[in-house]
Amino acid sequence: MVLDDEPEDPSWLLDHDWLEINKLRQAYKDGGDKALEKAILDLLEKDVLQFARVACAYDPNHMPQHLKGAVEEAG
Repeated sequence: MVLDDEPEDPSWLLDHDWLEINKLRQAYKDGGDKALEKAILDLLEKDVLQFARVACAYDPNHMPQHLKGAVEEAG
């Protein structure tokens, strides 16, 4: 994820999903890949369905490596 990344299909994201997307963007802006990965794992632990909506709004073929790592780490 970079600051300018936009979901491939944002039509089914809920309002509170956009709040999480903005939190992820801010985490990346403030702390780079490590902060982003932590924010992703925090979201996954907080709400797996919201995590799935946010992550799957992006084309899986373009999903950054740290997103894939977070999913694999969580099992």
